Amino acid sequence: MTYNVLALLASGPPDAEWEAEKAGWRAQVMGNLVCCYRAGSRRASAWHRGFDAARRSSDPLGLML
Repeated sequence: MTYNVLALLASGPPDAEWEAEKAGWRAQVMGNLVCCYRAGSRRASAWHRGFDAARRSSDPLGLML
């Protein structure tokens, strides 16, 4: 049995919530206070989680993803 290693290692579909959380972190680092996602949506919640985590961090710029 043979496997195509590149097919096994291929990236999956992007996780929208993870991307929104990273965007929130970057927004806090760059001073943007406005969320671009619809209020109350899962992405908006993820954005705020990332933003708040960066605010609590001792080194948000150094830990930015």
